[in-house]
Amino acid sequence: MVKKNKKAENSLFGFLKNVSFQRLIALVVTFVALVAMVAYEAAPKKYKLSVGDISQYDINAPRDIENTLKTRENAEQKAAELKPVIVPIEGANDSITSGAYAYFDGLATLFGQVRSSQQGKDDLAALIREYDKRNYYAVLAQIPQEKLMALIADESEITHLKSVVINSILPGVKRKQLMEDYLESEKEAALAQIKMVFDDESIHLIAADLLDKVVTPNSRIDEKATEEQRNAFIETAIKENPVIIYKDERIISKDDVITEDKYQILKELNYIDSEGRPDYLLYIAVFLLIFALFFLTMLYLRNFHKKLYFDKNAVMLVGVSIIITSLFALLFREFIPQYAHLIIPTLIAPVLTAIFLGIQPAIAVNLLLTFSFALMLGGNTQFIFMSFISGTIAPYLTVNATQRRKISLAGLMLGGINLLVVVLTGILEKRSLESFLYEGGIAFLNGIFSIILAIGILPFLESTFNIITPMKLIELADPNHPLLKRLLLEAPGTYHHSLMVGNLAEVATREIGGNSLLSRVGAYYHDIGKLKRPHYFKENQMAENPHDSLAPSMSSRIITSHTRDGEELALKYKLPRVIRDMIVQHHGTTLMVYFYHAATQSGNTEELNEDDFKYQGPLPDTREAAVVMLADSVEAAVRSVPDKTREKIEGLVRKIIKDKLDDGQLDRCDLTLKELTIIAGSFIQVLGGIFHERPEYPEVEKKKDLLELDNRIYNLPRNLKKEGALGPNGSNSLQPAEKTQPAEENNKPS
Repeated sequence: MVKKNKKAENSLFGFLKNVSFQRLIALVVTFVALVAMVAYEAAPKKYKLSVGDISQYDINAPRDIENTLKTRENAEQKAAELKPVIVPIEGANDSITSGAYAYFDGLATLFGQVRSSQQGKDDLAALIREYDKRNYYAVLAQIPQEKLMALIADESEITHLKSVVINSILPGVKRKQLMEDYLESEKEAALAQIKMVFDDESIHLIAADLLDKVVTPNSRIDEKATEEQRNAFIETAIKENPVIIYKDERIISKDDVITEDKYQILKELNYIDSEGRPDYLLYIAVFLLIFALFFLTMLYLRNFHKKLYFDKNAVMLVGVSIIITSLFALLFREFIPQYAHLIIPTLIAPVLTAIFLGIQPAIAVNLLLTFSFALMLGGNTQFIFMSFISGTIAPYLTVNATQRRKISLAGLMLGGINLLVVVLTGILEKRSLESFLYEGGIAFLNGIFSIILAIGILPFLESTFNIITPMKLIELADPNHPLLKRLLLEAPGTYHHSLMVGNLAEVATREIGGNSLLSRVGAYYHDIGKLKRPHYFKENQMAENPHDSLAPSMSSRIITSHTRDGEELALKYKLPRVIRDMIVQHHGTTLMVYFYHAATQSGNTEELNEDDFKYQGPLPDTREAAVVMLADSVEAAVRSVPDKTREKIEGLVRKIIKDKLDDGQLDRCDLTLKELTIIAGSFIQVLGGIFHERPEYPEVEKKKDLLELDNRIYNLPRNLKKEGALGPNGSNSLQPAEKTQPAEENNKPS
């Protein structure tokens, strides 16, 4: 029995820890909180009033008035855009076909007459005019005489043209509605098809003449039917799309007597508290409207941002942002109702969402809150415009902000946008200058206030949901970060390698439209696992190589373990999840070719398992992680090339990227072949700038010249010209030792 209870308890605990369940709970809590706060404020205030009472309240009317003239004007404008009713012209298509046959028959007759009569006549044009009395085929005069004689002698091209026109061109033309206004464009399209078949300019001239003569309109506008259609549309549009003007006129002022007519208006608006019962119908309407908005928002995220939608932390962050913004809306609506539409900080949620998750999700969240709060505010037009416009622009101003100062500047800009919107809507509503300037000042402060709140909330959400921001990335990129300082002091070769990889990754990621700052920071930390055994990696070795005394399998385990060691260090130093993912993914499941080959040469190949010489992965699952992988491989390989010409660098870069692609290392990320080409070009450009050609310095032949050169380079005193200052054969004894070449990536322990 105890075991059964434990099993049930474990099952329940496992269900509660399920990511999908937690994400669902976050969505439900967010929706319920939003509905509760909006419904509470959307319900109209009830007044205990009756006819003859003296009002203790100022009550404004939410009722709207239809602008019938504007409604009809809009309907007529849309009706004017309707396509006219087009009817076919009887016999027009038959006339086109018969005209084409007649044209070619007449041309054949003319050519036959010319052939039988042209002997002894030098002027072919005159001969044609003699037989073509009506000058119907005047186009022939534009054809060079030699070509015309060839066409008359051999009518095969004309026959071919006839076949193409009758069987291919005209059937397609007749299927269209040929109107007088568009006839020329249809002729040009038909002629273009003929030109694709015939190269001869003479044939083109004859074809153009033919089309001009035989292609005529086959359709016309039915004016009566068109007018009837437009009238029907106007009547329907007037009924279905009325133009509503919202009027905030005062129904009852304080100390006014409640008359019968005003009482009926208040009763119709459900402002009279006669029975004291909740307005359940209103609550149901609010519930369904917000459910529709919420559902559409989640549907958008589900279809276009799947990774975000299925990320528990991301969903919870969006939910918390929505709830925080809604709480502020509730407080301002409750305690400062007359200015609530101007001071509700709706920008909090879209700004936080943009910084953490991107522009598109932020705009979706802004739309959800704009229309939800519009219910809370009784459909206030000024609020809708202000929230929609500034809330849509805010993500663009804050998404890539790398400093909190820039976000503050964005607050000033958004405040200015709010001010402009309020002024413009004030002009439309014919408000007084003093009124909309005063309200515009409040809206301006709203933009600044919203950003201040967002900046204040930002650090708490960063740490709570472990989601990275540009500001966090800037902090991680600081060379004084403890891990980077350790890397510089304990593994300087790896440190400089990481800087190079960061430069490559940043440029390439920027070119493909990714998060370049994330790639650079991820590259800085991708090899921190080498801190555990720095001298087992070639870039940190000054003399002996410890792998010379180890079995290949052991060397492979040491080398491949640096990704997992890096993950442990990242957890210890509380690096964000996305950086930890780059650390473990930057080699994917690549094979350590050098050690595997060494193992195959040492015998016992039957017991050899290739998987033992591979990194454990996983494969990169983001574009940024994939770019870091490619940059890491390219930098290590190019560094090991002795002769770094641009051609060799380019060939090596493209080969490495192709090998990674063929090996399946890029299967989980969404990089396209076009983007891989762009990445290769970026790598080549950066590496070409680093490993450019340097001029050869002239050889110094005399010891005196060499010593003077040493003095200039090393700032040595001139009296150092003694025995021993110069090495054997006049060489510089202070010349640095020759550097050993680092090994190729994945072939030697680097």
